[in-house]
Amino acid sequence: MKLTKKQLEQIKKQYRLSPRETQIVDLILQGVDSNEKLAENLGISLGAAKQYVHGVCVKFQMSSKLSIAVKVFESLHK
Repeated sequence: MKLTKKQLEQIKKQYRLSPRETQIVDLILQGVDSNEKLAENLGISLGAAKQYVHGVCVKFQMSSKLSIAVKVFESLHK
C-alpha cells in the first residue's frame, strides 16, 4: 500500500512520528517486512533499523509490523 504525502503527514502527526519513523512506516506499508531490508532501503545500520521499528511499535502500541500496517489502514479509512 503506497500512501500519498498527505496521508503520510496525517499518520506522522497522529502518532507523533519522527521523519525517520515515518519512512519506516511508509516502507512497512510498501511490503518491506524485515529489519535488514528496512536498513538497506534507508542506508542505516541494522541496529538503527531495529531501534526505529521498536519506537514505531511503542507509538502505535503494537508488537508487529503487520499490526502497524493494519492500524494505519484502519485509521485512514474511518
